[in-house]
Amino acid sequence: MAVSESPRKLFPGTETRKLLIKWLVALLVPLSLFTFVWIGEQIVNQVLLSFFNPQDPQYDHNLWSLLMQILFILIVYASVIALSGYLVAADSGRRSTIEVWCDVLFATVPTLILLNSTANLLISVGLGVVIWAIYLFVRNRIRQARNYAPPPPLESLHVVDEQGRAALLRVAQQAGFWFATIFAVISLIADLIFYASGSLPDLLLIWVGVRTVLLPVAGYFLGRLGGVIALRYVVAPDAGVEVSDNGRAEKGRLGWRGNAHKVSREQQLHSLSASRAKEEARDVVPNDKPLQSKGATRFYLFILMAFIILYPILDPILFGSGSKGRISSYGDLGFYIILALGLNIVVGFAGLLDLGYVAFFVIGTYAWSMVGSTQFYKLTGIFANPNLFSWFFWPMIIIAAIITALWGILLGAPTLRLRGDYLAIVTLGFGEIIPIVFTQMDQYTNGTDGIAGVYPPATPCIGSFCVNWGSSPTPYYYLILILIGACIFANVRLRDSKLGRAWIAIREDEVAASSSGINLVNTKLFAFAAGAFFAGIAGVYHAAKLGTVAPGDFNSTDSIIYLAMVVIGGLGSIPGVLVGAVVVYAINLLILSQLDTYATDPNNFLHILPQLLPNFSFENIRNLLFGVILISIMIFRPEGLIPSARRRRELHHTENEDEEVETSALDEPPGTSEFEAEVRVE
Repeated sequence: MAVSESPRKLFPGTETRKLLIKWLVALLVPLSLFTFVWIGEQIVNQVLLSFFNPQDPQYDHNLWSLLMQILFILIVYASVIALSGYLVAADSGRRSTIEVWCDVLFATVPTLILLNSTANLLISVGLGVVIWAIYLFVRNRIRQARNYAPPPPLESLHVVDEQGRAALLRVAQQAGFWFATIFAVISLIADLIFYASGSLPDLLLIWVGVRTVLLPVAGYFLGRLGGVIALRYVVAPDAGVEVSDNGRAEKGRLGWRGNAHKVSREQQLHSLSASRAKEEARDVVPNDKPLQSKGATRFYLFILMAFIILYPILDPILFGSGSKGRISSYGDLGFYIILALGLNIVVGFAGLLDLGYVAFFVIGTYAWSMVGSTQFYKLTGIFANPNLFSWFFWPMIIIAAIITALWGILLGAPTLRLRGDYLAIVTLGFGEIIPIVFTQMDQYTNGTDGIAGVYPPATPCIGSFCVNWGSSPTPYYYLILILIGACIFANVRLRDSKLGRAWIAIREDEVAASSSGINLVNTKLFAFAAGAFFAGIAGVYHAAKLGTVAPGDFNSTDSIIYLAMVVIGGLGSIPGVLVGAVVVYAINLLILSQLDTYATDPNNFLHILPQLLPNFSFENIRNLLFGVILISIMIFRPEGLIPSARRRRELHHTENEDEEVETSALDEPPGTSEFEAEVRVE
């Protein structure tokens, strides 16, 4: 492992210029497309003109909306500039410039162009992912044909001293400054062209001048921020962990035990297996793939979270009319995500095949429907004032979740001695029985007619501002975001807890887990209860949002859909489950119907399909396409789209260098701060 002795040795002048050119060009192309081809410049101009022309009705004068648009633009541009500083500082310089340019272009440009042309978020992102997958496939085949072998990950690691850290920070500052300066010049030239053509109002010339001056200054400080983030992942000469003489990290209540000694970070990396060393080395700065490192992922997640949180405000600007329908559909996607997270506990963590998960969703849905509607009067004779009973929605989220958890225990108790196919058959039967039972309970559930007029939630007014739950889908959108955040937090804590480790042990080898002292009965029952708990939360939300509930809305095939989300995303992987839920929901309920709309348009190239095949529609071949996707995933990516690190190592032994994995505290080396913070070794 090399040790940097000076800034010149780590970053010679020629290499620094190459790194700057490589990443400045790579990042300027997608940022320029976002600004001038798609929507970025339009948002900025619309916001400024709204302030400059307060009486003009053609502009949006809602102060809250304008502030959120400004916030989103600031986050996007600031994150990209800071990312440029991070990437230059984190890049080892060993990958060719052309390869880096191709990676960035194929990952970003097709999606931006599709967004501009289709005005459909999920179709654009989906096609962009397909193009990216094809690119990776072709690139890997070219590498195989050329007998390319990636360099060993540990041989290229640098132990960075104080001079090296100063060099990294200085290069990041330069990258941020020059990136922002070049972008300011490009923006200035483009705006002058717009002004000469008459498409830029005179009022915006002031903004053009101010932006041209401020961008380089902001770039310097944002580049430094990117460098500071990169420094968090360098290996310092004195970095290390303390381990006991038997090779384990041990720390008692009073500190490190007397038989402990310090091992350097590089020695610890060398002691790992090849697969683990490769995963660890990917995040150490500098490295060969900064775009896939943990530091870069932080930037991506920051932009993604900003987009998700501000989406209801951005949707009409980005995609035009029809915002209510799109926001409502993404609210429905949210409860699918919660269902997938719950089923991931049962199937992904504990390895218990559950084909009757829809039953718990039905129970949670009816739990609120029977309380938060006029049905409560039929059951109890007590008049349910809508203004009062709407407030009961909030405690019913927990109450219904607890009720479904109890039903999960009732289902789990008779199946404790069953495994594999036998367990799947029993749970499938349970999923078939519950909807039929609710259909036959006319006195309590109105039978096949279902329950109508389910009350929406109620929230207090702040001054004159009141949340409109009745006609706007936006409150439900933010409500499901909060519920998803809470469920993800609970999933992470469960996964890294003692109970979560017991679930994983049962999944890997039930006999060995029992021999190790794990109580199989309690652990399995907890898995069924936890999974059902999340289904109850999703059910309450679904009932309140939909307003009506009928047994015909649920069937056993829904359980297959939920299971497909978990399997496609990655068993036991929380990010994978999120992605799997989005993919399955988008294909099953959104993309195919949108493709049919395109096929009916004579001006669209898809219109040729109904001409060649009478009565053709994408809806009619839904199951065919979905089946082909499932088969393809199982053949070419059996571990899922974003697998957990443990499962990826089991199936592929990390032979594919371009795959993304999700790591947890259980995948960290013993003795590291991440392991100690999560597992609490004592």
